[in-house]
Amino acid sequence: MKKYIILGLFVAMLMVSVGVVLAAKPDTAPRGLTKVTMPSHAVEVAPGVFSLGTAMNNGKVVEGYAFVHYKKGYQRPEGKGGKAPKGDSQCYGFLSKGAKWKTVEPYIVDPTNTRGLDGTFIKDNMMSNIAKWESASGKNILGDEVAGIVDGADTVSPDNKNEVYFADIDSQGAIGVTIIWGIFGGPPQGRELVEWDMIFDDVDFDWSMVGEAGKMDFENIATHELGHSVGMGDLYTDECSEQTMYGYADYGETKKGTLEAGDITGIQELYK
Repeated sequence: MKKYIILGLFVAMLMVSVGVVLAAKPDTAPRGLTKVTMPSHAVEVAPGVFSLGTAMNNGKVVEGYAFVHYKKGYQRPEGKGGKAPKGDSQCYGFLSKGAKWKTVEPYIVDPTNTRGLDGTFIKDNMMSNIAKWESASGKNILGDEVAGIVDGADTVSPDNKNEVYFADIDSQGAIGVTIIWGIFGGPPQGRELVEWDMIFDDVDFDWSMVGEAGKMDFENIATHELGHSVGMGDLYTDECSEQTMYGYADYGETKKGTLEAGDITGIQELYK
């Protein structure tokens, strides 16, 4: 059965069963949460996009995907591979056409990190970044932060918690990972998103609140990652390099902290 998904790069699921494991690094996880590693059954269906398989969620079969956000220069040679979605003259793409949030769910943030980022800043900035996407769409999409226990990314099945935290991501050059569970196949009106988890790597990368050189700007990365959480896909063509959903980031970069024309057009199209 063909399942249409993610960025217009996939017109059918890969019919393979070979597991893909991200390149290992020394075991330097700084906290009790385990290092974020793709499970053995994960399959890389596009550069930086891993299929996590299917699971049951509230009586429905859902699929999981992990989106790895790489530092510029990693994963594929610059200018090689990857195309904008078909017919995408305005620089936007969806995880899957019609796959969006149909209910508003709260999220949990554990701001603990090894790089000195202020916890209140992280929580406030996440709320502000969510508001950018919601304001552009005209819809309440991701809801509000609530108290709760962050117990790690869900790479096997959803646990009905949307979680944000810092940890060691087991892939060279990976700044962050967003995991999305949902229904991506079938009629577009039946597709939906049901869970998201977001992880920022504070082992390989230092972080800044103000776009410092040599550090990853939190707002820059978080705004991009939240684009995945609301249903937007990555872009890799040069003409889309100024958009928030461009697939690479670099030290000191802040341009993804604001939504651009393609981002705004795309989120409005998805949630119209």
